[in-house]
Amino acid sequence: MKNSKNFLKGIFFGMSIMCLTAFTAEKIFTLKFSEVDINKHYQKLSLIRQIVDNSNLSHQDVVFVTKSIDSLQAEIVNQVKVQVDQIPPTKK
Repeated sequence: MKNSKNFLKGIFFGMSIMCLTAFTAEKIFTLKFSEVDINKHYQKLSLIRQIVDNSNLSHQDVVFVTKSIDSLQAEIVNQVKVQVDQIPPTKK
């Protein structure tokens, strides 16, 4: 009986922490990659997309994975463009 009370307390405590942290401000993280690494990851995402397209997964699963990969690739491109545009020109 005591174990079930502790278990329920743990569940309620965990859910309350989850609810409290769900309403925190949005955090922005910046990851830095070399150009070679970004190209490698972009190409691997393209290969994963091709594998999923040729797999025996249901249409709904393929669409989900494909859209996820497309959004990741689009975000990579947007972030690279932003970072390249922020580089100040060098003075000679």
